[in-house]
Amino acid sequence: MRIVLLGICILAFDWMANSEAYLPENTKRYINKLNDHYKTSEDERLYDGHPIFRKKLEYLTKNAERGEQKLLMTIILDAYNRIFTRMQNETQDESVRRDLKNVMENLNKLKEHYFSNKNDLKKYASEVLALKESDPLVQRKALFELETVYSAAAKLIQNQRRRRQAKRAQRPRS
Repeated sequence: MRIVLLGICILAFDWMANSEAYLPENTKRYINKLNDHYKTSEDERLYDGHPIFRKKLEYLTKNAERGEQKLLMTIILDAYNRIFTRMQNETQDESVRRDLKNVMENLNKLKEHYFSNKNDLKKYASEVLALKESDPLVQRKALFELETVYSAAAKLIQNQRRRRQAKRAQRPRS
């Protein structure tokens, strides 16, 4: 029964995530008011020819697994939180502050509801990226743990192959 319920939740999330209409009306209104306040010209939006988040999301939806997509979404939502906090601290306009706060609350609710279990993964990823590769102790510890890590990576690859083969076997032949 739980598996069925989980499946329904995942399908509902997919539908909501792929539907632009899912954006709550009040959040849409706050975003429009903020866009009106922080008018950005076309030249500014395209100043270096690269969107901030959209290109990464497009790549991920085409090339990454669900867990990776959720991890990146958690990181992006955290970035929005930092950006909006900075904007909130820099503005003197009380209505803009309120709108930013409301948008941040909605983003945080979304993050807590759908992406909360990715915080540990994000923390671990940050720790790995912060390793000091030049530290001799780190080098020796990494070498000591290499067999375990290599085996785990090989097992993941093997599991991925099995899933792909199982999917191919399930496809109807024409």
